[in-house]
Amino acid sequence: MTSASDELELPADARPATESRTAGDNSEDGSGARGPLLAPVMARAIIAVVFGGFCAIAWLLVVDSETSFGKTALAFGYLVVLLALQLVYFSRPGTNLRSPPTYAIVAVQAALVFLPMWQYEYAWIGLPSLLAGTLLLVLPPPIAWPAFGAVLTTVAIVDWRLTGDWHDVVYVAVGSSVAGLQVYGLTRMASLIVALHAARTELANSAVAHERLRFAHDLHDLLGLSLSAIAPRGELTLRLVGKNPERARQELSEILDISRRALADVRSVAHGYRDLNLDEESRTAESVLASSRVDVRMELNHGELPVHIRTLLAAVLREGVGNVLEHSEAERCDIIMRQAGDRVSLDVVNDGVVEEVGAPSGGGLAKLADRVTRLGGEFTTGLDPDGRFRLHLSVPVAVGEAQERQTDPAEQTPRRSVHLARALTTVVFLGMAAQYVLEVGFRTSNFVTIGVIAGYLLMMVLIQLLYFSRPSTQLRSPTSYGLVVIQACLVYTATLQFGIASSLGLHAFLAGSVLLVLRPAVAWPVFVGIVGIVGLIQATTSSDALLIAYATLGPVISGLVVYGMTWMVRSMAELRAARIQLAQVAVAEERLRFARDLHDLLGLSLSAITLKSELAHRLVTAAPDKAREELNEILGISRLALADVRLVASGYRDLSLDEEFRTAESLLAAADVDVRLDLKVGELPDQVGTLLATVLREGVTNVLRHSKGERCEITVEQQKNMVYLDIVNDGVTQTPETQNNGSGISNLSYRVALFGGELTAGLEEDGRFRLRAKVPA
Repeated sequence: MTSASDELELPADARPATESRTAGDNSEDGSGARGPLLAPVMARAIIAVVFGGFCAIAWLLVVDSETSFGKTALAFGYLVVLLALQLVYFSRPGTNLRSPPTYAIVAVQAALVFLPMWQYEYAWIGLPSLLAGTLLLVLPPPIAWPAFGAVLTTVAIVDWRLTGDWHDVVYVAVGSSVAGLQVYGLTRMASLIVALHAARTELANSAVAHERLRFAHDLHDLLGLSLSAIAPRGELTLRLVGKNPERARQELSEILDISRRALADVRSVAHGYRDLNLDEESRTAESVLASSRVDVRMELNHGELPVHIRTLLAAVLREGVGNVLEHSEAERCDIIMRQAGDRVSLDVVNDGVVEEVGAPSGGGLAKLADRVTRLGGEFTTGLDPDGRFRLHLSVPVAVGEAQERQTDPAEQTPRRSVHLARALTTVVFLGMAAQYVLEVGFRTSNFVTIGVIAGYLLMMVLIQLLYFSRPSTQLRSPTSYGLVVIQACLVYTATLQFGIASSLGLHAFLAGSVLLVLRPAVAWPVFVGIVGIVGLIQATTSSDALLIAYATLGPVISGLVVYGMTWMVRSMAELRAARIQLAQVAVAEERLRFARDLHDLLGLSLSAITLKSELAHRLVTAAPDKAREELNEILGISRLALADVRLVASGYRDLSLDEEFRTAESLLAAADVDVRLDLKVGELPDQVGTLLATVLREGVTNVLRHSKGERCEITVEQQKNMVYLDIVNDGVTQTPETQNNGSGISNLSYRVALFGGELTAGLEEDGRFRLRAKVPA
């Protein structure tokens, strides 16, 4: 263990940004959502019982020491204050353990565990372990561990002065060490479980940010080049109108092809976070290179590939071919894709580069190289010995898509905490076993007996650590039940051989295992039964009330420690898995948001570019001035669409309702639709205006795309606390059910519903189609 407290810290200011359902309840093994949701309450209950047990044993020892009533009552008061400090302050989530008030309270605790020791002597010898555990909690590691050792040394010195028995000194030192680690471990793991539960969306936020970055990269690869190509072609066409109409028509045809392809890409992304088609990209690459008079040799030799690997290869192929066309004067290009074993490789080789090129530094290639590296692959670019330029990619086929996010720092803290908790549990369990072996040594000097008991205890500890503590173990399974039976056989065999006093530690581990494996309705009665049998057997062999109480309390405390620490380690791992699952849900929701934004923001722009390109194509020779106007609008829309590509990835864009009204009027008029606009609304909140502008965009897009209308009426009016937007046109021939099949209407319905509004779409009695949005103002 390298840290006393810092290693188990979580950011205190983590706040959930989205509420989503975590993993489903797996009632068979207690994992899944229900376990983590109950974790904070259960963790606090366990530490309350265990720490209460520590104080109860001290109280029994005080009572047994036959002190006066006044001293006994005073001891009770001391113990109540100690327990309250431990439970109400040090174990309370949210307590600032590194603060002046905390250090003052530690000083009070130190006084309560050391000063009464001169009054109560041996009865108080176990209580400094509370202070030792607290010091690990509140002090920085370089100070905490020496302070922990100083407390244990003080306890050992006091015990030597009281008893003069080295065996007892070792026993008390080991017991205090184990108890101190139990205090630290149970408190820290309970706090961590509470923090993990409270900050369970921290990883989701990080994953969403990562996904937003990936989406921005993909948008650049998918739409950025297309939209960037429209502007220079549009400017060229503007210069050609009137001078060379035929060439202008050719350029407009190219713009039309680009806009249609980009619009298809937008619809593809909006339909569900686009997976590039590798075969389609290969055919497109071959066609594009051939049309550029590049001699292409293509070899594709691979089996079935996972979707994310296919998508990555297609993106690299697209970027590689783009670089061949953009940066080289190639006459020949070889594209070779091969699968060998568990790896697939892609090589794009051309003879048109005349100078050395280092590692990929361009935006597209650099981003793709980073993705390949995160998947455990290789990505290189450079000149071959024969002077040809080679882009080479090799990536494992079986690697999971989630591996791209495994290096996220937000996930490393829980991962380290789980490892540290397992190490702490191992130390505590081995220390408990050592303490029980030393206890047996008080009763017998027979090394065979001590060795056999030690062997039994070691087997119990190994079963606990190697099986029950593993998060992947299915606790309610035949194997688990069988191991509990084996543990029971070990326990009661040892009891018959050596008596109840020598087998107390074995009973403790059995009691903890029972709570882990059996259902609560059965486990707790069985737990009580195991402890009760111990007390009954002890009562038949001794009339000493203190021994009977200790024999009963010991397995209760140790059993709960075994159960609590094992269960907390498993719960931490389950909560970590729930965080990962929640992150996946959040990423899926963010993908839907991307799709909705992309559809809403770019769908209309690209539809408008397509529509105006077709119009300009018809007007180049018939009305050159009008064609120039349309081309100027195409340039403006393409620049806006390119900005929208960046805005979609970075967040929501505030749209202007007035601006959208003017754009709608222009587009509908260009499509020869008679437009009537009526805006009867004052100043609206930005969110409401953006929502209505988005609805207007989608409505106008549908009018242009799906109808053959001659007239369209658009009205916005406010009535009391509601704003109504109506888009009515006379060109729809489909039934309302058919019309609502588009993803745009369903996306808008979802958005409007989030605002507490309502969106309806359908044919009216007069045959006109009405889209109505009703939104709170």
